[in-house]
Amino acid sequence: MFQLFLFIILATSCHCYFTSPGKCPEGVTLQQDFRLAEFFGTWHQAFHYASDHQHLSNCSTLELQTQSSGIYLNISRVDRGLFHRYSIGALEIPTSLDNAAKLDVTFTFKDAPRRLMKRQYPFRVLATNYNYYATVYTCSYSPLIDKHYIYVWLLSRKPSLNVVSKELAMKPLQQLGIKEEDLIKEDTSNCSPKYYEDVKSEPVTFRFPVVVKV
Repeated sequence: MFQLFLFIILATSCHCYFTSPGKCPEGVTLQQDFRLAEFFGTWHQAFHYASDHQHLSNCSTLELQTQSSGIYLNISRVDRGLFHRYSIGALEIPTSLDNAAKLDVTFTFKDAPRRLMKRQYPFRVLATNYNYYATVYTCSYSPLIDKHYIYVWLLSRKPSLNVVSKELAMKPLQQLGIKEEDLIKEDTSNCSPKYYEDVKSEPVTFRFPVVVKV
């Protein structure tokens, strides 16, 4: 009975953000000859798209960092203009040059239940010229309700994206069925939060289905 109750709760929570019908888009063309070394450094989120239409953060940045244990992705943001939060995940480097743009990021939560302690998400580079813009997306599928969730980053080396770079960054979004009017411009009007958190938090740009055995 408890497992059935848990199944209903999780199915309801998944339904909130897995809003697009069917599986993740297939046959998506990624950046050719992607060079990770040139992708290092800080990227500002200039525009974004979330298929669940949740927009809780502003002043978001992504940064690739090298540590003694590997390469990590640090997603920093200001939630609701009040809290500075960050999420750090380990980046898995593809072994094949043909799949260089198919990156995966793994977040570890030591205090979470064992099955949810490590969570891996796709991090796919659609396009970039390394110096001005980058287009990245993630997609998660929930077989529980046969729906998927997509988040798209339009990134810039500077806080704002110029017109030409924006047009180039948007071109690959046609594969995902995302139009310019679907994009949300990043709010950079309040990047001085009142509170800073010293502990890692769960990323809001990734979603995951929980597999439940009844």
